[in-house]
This record gives sequence, structure tokens and C-alpha cells, in this order.
Amino acid sequence: MTKYRLSVLVIIAVLMAGIQTVSVKAAFPYDMEEKPVWAYAITMDDINVYEDENLEHVKKSVSGNGFVLITTKESEDGLFGSFEDGDHTSWGWFDKKDFIDDPEYEHEYATVRDSMAIYTDESFDERRDVIKKYSGVIAISQIGEDRQVIYEKKDHYGTGWMTESSYSDTLLYDGREKQSLRDGIYLCVNGYLDNEKGGETKQIYMEEYPQQRLKLTHLTGDYYEIQDAATEEYLCVDVSGKKPKVVRSAKEQQGCSFRIHRLSGAFTIQSAESRTFLTQNRAGKWRLSLDPTSFENQWRIKAEAKIQEDNDPFVITQYDPEWCATPYGGGGCMGTAGCGILAPVNAVYALTGQYMDVMELADYAVKKHYRIVDNGTDEGIFKASCKAFGKKYGFAWDGGGGDIKKLKKKLNAGDVAVVHVQGHYVAITAYDKKKNKYLLLDSNYLPKREDTPFGDWIKPSRLLEGTLEIQNCYFFKLDEDKKHETERSSEAETMADRP
Repeated sequence: MTKYRLSVLVIIAVLMAGIQTVSVKAAFPYDMEEKPVWAYAITMDDINVYEDENLEHVKKSVSGNGFVLITTKESEDGLFGSFEDGDHTSWGWFDKKDFIDDPEYEHEYATVRDSMAIYTDESFDERRDVIKKYSGVIAISQIGEDRQVIYEKKDHYGTGWMTESSYSDTLLYDGREKQSLRDGIYLCVNGYLDNEKGGETKQIYMEEYPQQRLKLTHLTGDYYEIQDAATEEYLCVDVSGKKPKVVRSAKEQQGCSFRIHRLSGAFTIQSAESRTFLTQNRAGKWRLSLDPTSFENQWRIKAEAKIQEDNDPFVITQYDPEWCATPYGGGGCMGTAGCGILAPVNAVYALTGQYMDVMELADYAVKKHYRIVDNGTDEGIFKASCKAFGKKYGFAWDGGGGDIKKLKKKLNAGDVAVVHVQGHYVAITAYDKKKNKYLLLDSNYLPKREDTPFGDWIKPSRLLEGTLEIQNCYFFKLDEDKKHETERSSEAETMADRP
């Protein structure tokens, strides 16, 4: 497992804790198609424009002097985008080496603590831009301790250089895409009506639709591969005939990508190949539909067991630039006061695999007066969040209080916990009996807590005294649906209830 090249502050914390960080997949921003990267050439020489992503067929050459590529896509070695070619705009693939000093450098994601200067090159003679406090950057190359970065602007990203001193004053975070559903095995049933307000769903018919055990593997955005969990066969859509149809395949192939889109408590599953919606009849036969509003195309997707893989934790941080600077209840912002929000979000993500909208929970806390200005978030939010959002995200309240013995017992039973430590809330989501360690997810890592933003296995002694001493625990378990009350309704009533 590779280590991050960390800032001095984080290296000290890691050495003190005696733990290793988890590497994340290097990638340009995953929303480039909506928010492109303005990549500036790092050479004055001519650079090649290629026809293909493998960089095998040269289309033409252009001068690198002042060249700007508006890139919207990347391959392993190339960048694709548009550029000004005389009086018109052209498109093509470019070698990453023409824009990145070291394409093999493992990317680091960070939030700047204050406004920072971005420079044209590593000489730092010319300032290119100034980014505002709590902006996000991706370090894509390094010379000494200086970093070449992708930085965020309002409607696009740019590339440039940050000095060692500037970069050392950033906060690192896990830059992997936050998936609406984490990779894992889920129990999936269709035939639901969705309630837009709270995520409650109900089946329409007296007879239940069959329950499917499906393995979901994330591709990008809302797109996933779907496999039968028992046979590991892929579900695919064949469009070669007059009418698209669902087929099973022993291996991944074209037509095996599906968009899984959250409505509220339910989801739709749409084929990327045919744009039709995946459904099935009550006999369990797979079908495709054109109607996205039909209750027959709405799925309830729930984890059959805790989703988190303990060797690959994911920590969603308070200082994620997506919300770091967002005000939280009239005093402070999410970056400085949001631990009472991010701790349950991390706990639920580990438990159910479902990404609970951070600002949805924060706005709820403010509305219901759980936000205490200058004093964080009241502990009542944890039980309340289960009632308000449990059905939507698949989790339920399982009690509070207790010491480390109760924590261990609950974790072994499949629960996760939000834990109140000294002046802070964290998530603890697993216990390893063999190592006798607990998995800590801290949304605001600090040197005094001797942890990292990538998840840490810690000894029990650290929960018994010091900055991580347990003050209280709040437990979440997987939601167990009670038998739905069934009803027979007229077609008109059914149509009226549809979202």
C-alpha cells in the first residue's frame, strides 16, 4: 500500500500515531465535462495534437508558447479538449507530459486555509491567480516541496504552482468521488412509490416483488455495473435486435453500465446503452421500461450487511471544499463547526453505503435547533437524524450511552457509532478482534488527536484517556423494514399518489 507525500504537519501526526495512510486513485476532477480544466502548457516547444486517446496518430503540431487546453476528459496518458487554432476552435488529444511536470505523481486533494497565490510556473516570478479561502486544490506534481496544482474557480478549474509555504498550510482530504451508493452487495426490490419528503416508500401490490441480491460496482458519477451476487453474472442490455432486452454475461461488456439515480427513498436504474429503465415483474423476469415515473421502475436499495470494507475506509471531512465555507446556523461555518454533522454522515456511509447529503442534515439541525452557535451541535441530532432520514438512507437508532465495552459489543453486532470525545464528535465504525483496534473516522484531524484524514486503526487505550477519551456513544444499526402495510387501490388512486 503506497503512502501519500504529506505536508510536514500530517507527517508528524502520522509518525506520532504509528499508522499509514491510504492512497486514493489519481484523477483529474471527475466533473470536468461540466466544469473544464484550463490546462496551461509547460513547454515553449511545439506539442502534438493526437486523434486518439492512446496518442498514436498525430493530427498536427501547435506552439506550446502560451498554449491553453480546455480539457474535459482524460485517459491514462492523455488529455482531451478544445483549443484556439487561429480563428477557430479545434479539438484533440494531448500528452499529459506537455501540461504536467510529473504525470506519475500520485495526486493529493487539499483545502486551502486562507487565500493563496497561484503562479505560472515553478520559478514563481509571475502570479497567475489568487484563490479564495477554503478553495479546493489537487496537487498533480512536485518539485522539492513546491506543488503544481489544479485549483478551483467559479466556472472552471485552472493549473499553476503553489509555494512550499502555501501548500504546507492546506488540509488534506480523500479526493475519491462520494458515491450515492458505495461498492457492495445490496438487497433490491422494485414496485415502490416514493415519498419526496421523508424517503418513506410503500409497495403497491399485496404480493411482494422478488428481492434481488445485486453487487454494485461504481464506474463514475451515478453509473454502476450490476452483477447477480450469487452467480457474479453481469446484467447488460442488448440493443442489437429490434427491441432492447436484458441479458446476463459472464464478463463485463458493452451495455453493462447503468445509471442509479436517487429519487428520495427509492431509486431508478437506467441503462446507459438504451436509456430504458430496469424493472422486473412479480415473477422475477427482468424487463425494460420507457416510463421513469412508473412505480414499477422505482427500487428500494438497502445493504444486507455493513458495507464498509475495513481495509478501505473513507472519511468525509468538514473541510471538503464542497461545503467547508458554508455558514452553519449563523455562527461559524461547516469547516470549523460541522463535526456533529459529518460524524453521522461518515457513520451512515460506512454502515449502509448510502451517502447522506451533508447540507440536508446541517439544514435540518439548524431548523430543529440542534445547532448551538459557538458550541457545536446538540447530541439530540443523532437520534433525531435516524427518525428524519433513517428510512431514506437505510439506518436506525440503536441506543446511546455506554463505555468501551458496550462500543465493542455493538460494533461486533454490526452497528456503527458516533462517539463524543473531548470537544469533538467522531465516527467509530469497526473493531478488529485480531489486532484489538478500533477504526476511527475523524472529520477534522488534528496533531493533538494524532490521526489522519484517511481513517485510523487505534488501540483501546486511546479511547480511555487523552483527546479521544470516550464521553458518550450513539449507535446506528441497519434499518429493518417492518412488513409493509399493503393496500388495494384503484388505478386512479395509484396515479394520484405518484411523484
